[in-house]
Amino acid sequence: MATSLISGLIASGYAPQQIWVSDINQAALQALADQLHVNISANNAALSEEVDVVVLAVKPQILREIALQIAATIRTRKLLVVSIAAGITQSSLAKWLGEDVAIVRCMPNTPALVLTGATALHANNNISEEQKDLAENILRAVGLTLWVADEAQLDAVTAVSGSGPAYYFL
Repeated sequence: MATSLISGLIASGYAPQQIWVSDINQAALQALADQLHVNISANNAALSEEVDVVVLAVKPQILREIALQIAATIRTRKLLVVSIAAGITQSSLAKWLGEDVAIVRCMPNTPALVLTGATALHANNNISEEQKDLAENILRAVGLTLWVADEAQLDAVTAVSGSGPAYYFL
């Protein structure tokens, strides 16, 4: 999903030099740099010093560890955090990153892989209108976006928008 999002951002007009990527798989990281000409770093804390938005596009089981690595920088620099990690709530993210951090939780669906996805988003109370617009613009790079009023609605939207395309293709 991260590669699709990066490709969508570039296709939407974001310069590859504005995008930073980190991954524990050095071969995959270098392939992204070679293919998409984005900046890469194996150091999450150093990367968070270079960006205005941190998109957490990692497996849920490693999110806590990564969040703790970058929490101090996120709090100090007041960065926007966008999480596409399935099942990790905003309250968990706030516990790891800080209660005052601006967090958007969302889940793009599989058609985002071909830039025709649908993403529901939910923001916590710490987010500014500018950050909300920024998060929406990032996710709009891979398809339609919709804000939900309650974080619990993300589960229902994800079930329908995530499974719907699969049923269609089946």
